[in-house]
Amino acid sequence: MDSRINYALIGAFVLILGAAGIALLLWLAGGGPKPAYEHYLIYTKESVAGLNQSAPVLYHGVRVGRVASIELEPNDPQKVRILLDIKKGTPIREDVRATIKSQGITGISYIGLSGGSPKTPPLIAKAGQPYPVIPFKPSLFAQLGDIATQTGSSLEQASQRINEVLSAQNIRHLNATLANLDMLSGSLAAESGRIDDAIRQLDATLKQLHQSSLMLPSILGNLNRGLKPLPNAIANFNQSTQIFNQAANNVSLAAIGIQKTVPQLDRTLRQLDGTAATYRRLGQELQRNPNALIFGAPKPRPGPGE
Repeated sequence: MDSRINYALIGAFVLILGAAGIALLLWLAGGGPKPAYEHYLIYTKESVAGLNQSAPVLYHGVRVGRVASIELEPNDPQKVRILLDIKKGTPIREDVRATIKSQGITGISYIGLSGGSPKTPPLIAKAGQPYPVIPFKPSLFAQLGDIATQTGSSLEQASQRINEVLSAQNIRHLNATLANLDMLSGSLAAESGRIDDAIRQLDATLKQLHQSSLMLPSILGNLNRGLKPLPNAIANFNQSTQIFNQAANNVSLAAIGIQKTVPQLDRTLRQLDGTAATYRRLGQELQRNPNALIFGAPKPRPGPGE
């Protein structure tokens, strides 16, 4: 039995097989299967010259993504907004920092990531942020540039101050000061003898002061011994003061009693005065007429017409 071959079917199979082979080659040339990416943002005020779109993103030297876009921040033109595509599953944590680095001597820039402690939580987008923001750390060249700028500013300020110090007016003042110092040195040279005498006197005074300081411990000891009886003396003085206060109170009470007794004493003295006057008259009468003590007082003489 004769076999019948379908050339059309064979041709179609060959075409399909060839197309599949070409597609496989193109897929392999394109890098195989496309990985899934997560988006992260970086904001920097540093120059991004040399950093191109699709530049690699290396995490501790391992390529984990690429630069998706580079553009200015609309709200702040001084900032550059860099969008990164990083492979899904890459452990980007809160302590990760991004830096613009140069690769070798070619000067091609890339994004380098560092940090990432296992104990730190993963980096997530905050409220109002479309994607998580990786904090940016200035590169070594940027830090050197800042240091150079600060150094230049400091040198400029130092130069200005030196110019101010060396101004014509200050130079005149300096010359006048030097002239005064010259005159002063001449005067000191002329008075060197007196200065030597004064130094010798000062030396003698210091020696006497040293000797006096050596005697100071004994003086302090005597003073301390002299002060030891002071508490007892103070106690005796307090006791004497109490006794004096008590005596003063007694004197005050006595004065009050005397003040009350004075009227009675005055009356008694008046009575004694009257009695003394009576005795005095009696004595005078006895002197004139001693018989009156026996016969009594004489009768008075009759008056005229009696």
